[in-house]
Amino acid sequence: MSRFQAQKPLSPDEALQKMERFCAYRERCPKEVRNKLAEMGLSRTDSEQIFQVLQADNFFNEARFALSFAGGKFRYNAWGRVRIRQELKMRSIASDLIEQALDSIDQNEYEALIRKLLDKKRLQYAEDPNAREKTAASLIRAGFEMDLVFRFLGG
Repeated sequence: MSRFQAQKPLSPDEALQKMERFCAYRERCPKEVRNKLAEMGLSRTDSEQIFQVLQADNFFNEARFALSFAGGKFRYNAWGRVRIRQELKMRSIASDLIEQALDSIDQNEYEALIRKLLDKKRLQYAEDPNAREKTAASLIRAGFEMDLVFRFLGG
């Protein structure tokens, strides 16, 4: 079948199998699951039933997603709490779960990352007369709190 031919619609069982693989691949939030189900072109009833089955079988969990997302974006992407909070809100994660996820980030590790990024940016902008402003702006864009950035920057 060429990629331009219409695909036959998935049965609910096929859609459930596909969604189980989708959720097992990595942590998913409820919004991602609903969006993926909507893309499949299933009836609203079938989509909702599949959503409920996936949720009951713990294929996705909002709290688990929030913790995983916050930890991953902090450790691997060097994002600050402000950016992580915004991204979780965009994914319609409950406020209390967002706060729990942010609280799971160790404060000492967080401050150590800020210091490390500040040192890296200072070297990068060593010859620039606006080095301090550029360094601060860079970390604030990465989602670190302005007061912490300036406290560690020295002023």
